[in-house]
Amino acid sequence: MLFKNKAKDTRKLVQSGNASLVLGTDLEVEKQIKMIHLTEEDLEIAKALQPFVEKNLAVLVERFYQNLENQPSLLHIINDHSSITRLKQTLTVHISEMFAGVINSHYFEKRKRIAHVHVKIGLQTKWYMCAFQDLLLSLITIIEESLTDREEIFQSVRSVTKILNLEQQLVLEAYDLETERLKQEVEKEKEMIRESISESSQNLAAVSEETNASFQEIINKSEQITSLANRANKLSTLAEERSQKGKEQINNQDINLTNIQQSVSDITEDVKVLHDISTQMQEIVNIVTGIADQTNLLSLNAAIEAARAGEAGRGFAIVADEVRKLSDDTKKSVSNVANLILNTNTQVDKLKLSLDTIQIEVEQSSISMKETNNYFEEILTTMNQTKKQNYEINQELSKFIRVINELGEAFEEVATSADNLTSITQEMQK
Repeated sequence: MLFKNKAKDTRKLVQSGNASLVLGTDLEVEKQIKMIHLTEEDLEIAKALQPFVEKNLAVLVERFYQNLENQPSLLHIINDHSSITRLKQTLTVHISEMFAGVINSHYFEKRKRIAHVHVKIGLQTKWYMCAFQDLLLSLITIIEESLTDREEIFQSVRSVTKILNLEQQLVLEAYDLETERLKQEVEKEKEMIRESISESSQNLAAVSEETNASFQEIINKSEQITSLANRANKLSTLAEERSQKGKEQINNQDINLTNIQQSVSDITEDVKVLHDISTQMQEIVNIVTGIADQTNLLSLNAAIEAARAGEAGRGFAIVADEVRKLSDDTKKSVSNVANLILNTNTQVDKLKLSLDTIQIEVEQSSISMKETNNYFEEILTTMNQTKKQNYEINQELSKFIRVINELGEAFEEVATSADNLTSITQEMQK
């Protein structure tokens, strides 16, 4: 037994006129109330039951929350958004208002707020219905324990059932409206997301196409660069070969210059010998000239002596004259030879100067050849380095092209994904 004191008669309270049912202009609520046959008389009965309910309200509320312990998820929701103590106070006021005998706009608005809170905290409607069923059973128990007349019990149960049904209708309707509102907001967000996805997918597709075109252009440029690098490598190889041949020719020229230098040295030595011979010949010519002069003088003396000898010296005079003639001829010939030797010496001196000049030029050419050979050595070294760099560039370009191709394939996949995303967005909009 929950209640010890029982009421004697509720009909007196029903006829008190303390109830108030104000519907206002809400036709839907009016239809709902008519369908469940809720009247001001039912509110007067609820008002009559209020003392019994308030007398046992603490026990009623405690039993209500003890029943929640059977569902841990509900306790989890309560602890996340409020507390058991606070909700007990709220439920106490709520039940007391249900038996106040007044239903008006304030009553309706408060039930709507309750529904909004239920939606906000994530309470499912099934748990709300279960809670009200438990509350109804508790209230029936209070009625049965508080009243003695069977008809009054039935009438009270019907009135309380109507009030709780209206309570549930108001809350569930507000619950549905709030849920629909949230659903519409979600749909709006989904629509915005779809539009954003559609726009992003279109932009992504456009960017992918542009990027793919750019990558194709990069690939073409890379292939051109690779072709140029290969061509540069071939040119470097050709330049290296030609430099090597030039170096070999320079070496041959250096050998030839060395041979020329040696030949010029030999000719210079031969010219010196020829000059010495010419000098010796000049000395001989001088000797012969001296002999011719002495012979001429002797022939002159012989002629003078022959003339003194008269007829006896006539033959000797002839001989002396012939000797003088031979001496003159010899002197002339020797003079011609001397001139020739002088001319020869002049030409030998000129030849010596020319050979000295050639010797100097050959030496300078030899130096230049060595410098040119060093240049060719540097060219060959540079060509080798260039070949290595071209090879490395070619390798890096090959890797770069592979990476570009992989990126191009990736962007093609992105473009395909963007198209698929656009299709999915269009399907979502249907």
